[in-house]
Amino acid sequence: MSSNIARQLFVAIGLLSLAPGCSEPANQAGSGGAPGSGGATQTGGTTSSGAGVATGGTTSSGGSPGAGGATASGGATSSGGTTASGGSQAAGGASATGGAPSTGGVTATGGTTSSTSAGGRTGAGGTTVGTGGSSHTGGAKATGGATASGGVTATGSTLATGGTRTTGGASGTGGATGTGGATHAGKWQIMPLGDSITETTCYPKLLSQELVDKGHANFTFIGTSLNNQGCGTAPNVQTEGHGCYLVTNLLKDVATVTGCGGTKGSLAELRAWAAEKPEVVLMEYGTNDAWSSIATSEILRAYSGVVDEFRAQSPGVIFFVAQITPLNPSGCSTCEANVEALNAQIPAWASGKSTAASPIHVVNVWASLPAATYTPNSTYTSDGCHPNAAGSQKMADAWYAGLIAQGIP
Repeated sequence: MSSNIARQLFVAIGLLSLAPGCSEPANQAGSGGAPGSGGATQTGGTTSSGAGVATGGTTSSGGSPGAGGATASGGATSSGGTTASGGSQAAGGASATGGAPSTGGVTATGGTTSSTSAGGRTGAGGTTVGTGGSSHTGGAKATGGATASGGVTATGSTLATGGTRTTGGASGTGGATGTGGATHAGKWQIMPLGDSITETTCYPKLLSQELVDKGHANFTFIGTSLNNQGCGTAPNVQTEGHGCYLVTNLLKDVATVTGCGGTKGSLAELRAWAAEKPEVVLMEYGTNDAWSSIATSEILRAYSGVVDEFRAQSPGVIFFVAQITPLNPSGCSTCEANVEALNAQIPAWASGKSTAASPIHVVNVWASLPAATYTPNSTYTSDGCHPNAAGSQKMADAWYAGLIAQGIP
């Protein structure tokens, strides 16, 4: 029996020596295999993400593309491939550290399409402008615009910083129009227009002097009536001030004012004044109309007629219209109420009559004097109607502020 056992053992040993080996292949996907660190798709290889196919060998254990396929992170397949750790794609296979997409590969930093780093195709200063696009700070009409300082464009042209433009728009400082309109050629022709408050008080002379003293001397007062009142050192000036005139009479062919004698105010006279073609008219009219209790609507209609006549001669004439001075003469208990009713309507009338070419500006001269105490023999008037030198200065101050607010002269 023992010999039989010995014989069987001998045969078994012989058979074992003839059987094929079944150990793990040395280079299919083991550590350091064919596409391991530095393999066929080492740093800088022909393709970006790993070798042409799967991990390790041509058909690694675990399938042709292996887990992760041809675009797995770090190589053709993810670590471990189709099988688990230790399978046909052990660590170090085709996706081992240093595989096809290692640092320096086709898509590495600085490659054909770098991560839009500085200097890349779309970096700062590249094909498309960096800071600032086609619409920028100070576009086609930035600060200032066509009529503001800076001309057509302010800082910046079609492109912002880095674009094709240079600093500065199409025109430099100073647009087509400056403060108060286009650059004025020569002296402003200014006409004070009104009744005896314009003809025989100091306000026109004091206004002229105040303008000059404060550095606004580019003007001349025009008219056929000389104001030569004694007003300190203020020089005489020309006006179209006419005592006793009613503005409502100016739309009539002939008008006679009771108590003043003769013909006072007519359409022919109005047209003669307009023919002088002033650029600016300072109209303080309506005191005699209010004193005569002429309806406010009629006075405003006359204002419109005056403006129309001047515009017919000078389409661009600029009007400054006063809310007229207080009126408290002896024997007229309704005069001030009539004045205040007129003054209340003047702003709305001016707004409706004003145009872009021929604007009308309202000057609140009434507010410059204290209506409640503007009575005969008071601080600012001797008769409750005409201002004295102190009252005239108040008026001049109001007119000055109105003119300067509009950049004139």
